[in-house]
Amino acid sequence: MKKVGTIILLAAACGLAAAGCSKNSSSQSSTSTTTAASPGAMSNMAAPAGGDAARGKQLFTQNCATCHGATGTEGGVGPSLRNEKSRKNMSQAIAWIKNPKPPMPKLYPSPLSEKDVTDLAAYVETL
Repeated sequence: MKKVGTIILLAAACGLAAAGCSKNSSSQSSTSTTTAASPGAMSNMAAPAGGDAARGKQLFTQNCATCHGATGTEGGVGPSLRNEKSRKNMSQAIAWIKNPKPPMPKLYPSPLSEKDVTDLAAYVETL
C-alpha cells in the first residue's frame, strides 16, 4: 500500500512541475527590458563566461522559481539549486536546461532562446 501512495505522490509532483514551470508565455522570455540593480546587489553574481547572471535571475524568476523557489535555493517541487556549480559546470548546466530529465519541463527552444539558456545557466552557477 505504501508503494501505491508513493507512486501517486510522485505522479502529482510531476504534474505540478510541468504545469507550474511551464505556465509562462513565450512573450516573457523575449522581453528585452533590463532592470538596473542597486550597487552591490549583484556583487555575488559574477557572470560565468558567456552569460549575464543578472538577466538570468530575471529569467529564473519568470520560468523556474515556481518549482525551485524564489532564489533557487529553497527547493519545492524541484530541488534546491544551491551549489549547483559543484555538480555541473557552465556547459553541463546549459546542456541540462536545454535537455532536462523529467519532471523538469523542456523550455528550450521555446519559450527560452539560446541566450536565455546561457544567462539562466550563469545565474544558476552563482547559487
